[in-house]
Amino acid sequence: MQFSKVIGQQQVKQSMVEAVANGRISHAQLFLGPEGNGALPLAIAYIQYLFCKNRTATDSCGTCSTCQNITKLSHPDLHFVFPLALSKEVEKSSDVFQKWKAAFMQNNYMSLTDWMNFLDAENKQPVIGVGESKDILHQLSMTSYEGSYKVMIVWMAEKLNLVAANKILKILEEPPDKTVFILITESTQLPVTILSRTQITKIPRLTEEEIAGALMQRNGQSKDVAQSIARSAEGNYRYAQVLLTENEDTQFFSKKFQDWMRICLRLDGDKLAEWIGSADSGISTIGREKQKQFLAFSMQIIRQGLLLGKFAVNIHASDADFLQKFSPYIPFENASLIIEEMNRAYHSIERNAHPKILFTSLSLRINGMLARPAMAKA
Repeated sequence: MQFSKVIGQQQVKQSMVEAVANGRISHAQLFLGPEGNGALPLAIAYIQYLFCKNRTATDSCGTCSTCQNITKLSHPDLHFVFPLALSKEVEKSSDVFQKWKAAFMQNNYMSLTDWMNFLDAENKQPVIGVGESKDILHQLSMTSYEGSYKVMIVWMAEKLNLVAANKILKILEEPPDKTVFILITESTQLPVTILSRTQITKIPRLTEEEIAGALMQRNGQSKDVAQSIARSAEGNYRYAQVLLTENEDTQFFSKKFQDWMRICLRLDGDKLAEWIGSADSGISTIGREKQKQFLAFSMQIIRQGLLLGKFAVNIHASDADFLQKFSPYIPFENASLIIEEMNRAYHSIERNAHPKILFTSLSLRINGMLARPAMAKA
């Protein structure tokens, strides 16, 4: 990973470049800062710059074999430690490294929660256990593959249990030649004995401008949407990604809901078949979890908009405007029945109901609950 691929953090990047240029590589470094600041990709970019054979004054070349191996997290002199849901089968990071690598490649700015969800760890507590410290000592006792540095990156180092932390104290204080530890943490809840042995680099929150720029460049968002999300993200790019997904889903669900209600009202068979089965955006093609989310969204719109009348408070302006026009077609006493049918469909999806059959049947039942005043445009 090159520095250019890491969002913002220009001052930190410059200090890293200068450290490499001047040969001032501290053997034990601690990157401290809040979630979503990019500390992990920054650490990898730093090591890639250190290892690169053709580095420039500002970045690694990105093309030499060393850079390519680090980008793929497959360099033999670069090792990773991270929290685990410990079990008899999983005691150290190397046991599930391929999974962690896949999670990182999927999202360079992943949070600890993302990682535990990726593992399907349920309610297990993430821990860096004593088995890990033994593996660290073993890995760093070996000769480096390329005769240069050996690097150990410990992600979420605050999850080191006390026994594991104590076992690596000596190697932190007196490491083998050309060994670099980088501990990445979101808090200072580490033993004082660890903190005292590391050089601390504070990785600040990202600015609104940096997050907005990344959302426009990486996700193709408009300036207005990117700036709005960046303001809410409070310097956390991971949270900005969550907000972006919610925003995109809401827009998609809103359009699908409005189209669906119009189709149910007029019972247009061709349009219903397209709404359900269209290859690019049909409701049957988006996956069961998204289908459940869509039904939950639809129930919320009807419940809040028609039964509670909270147009201005809880519903987006476009949905409120649609419901105000569409409400004459939904008798008040039938609104709760429609919600009931949607709720049954929601649970049927959980039981693996066939989506095309389910949404066709549900649409027919909703059609039977709609009133028929003189047709106005909804």
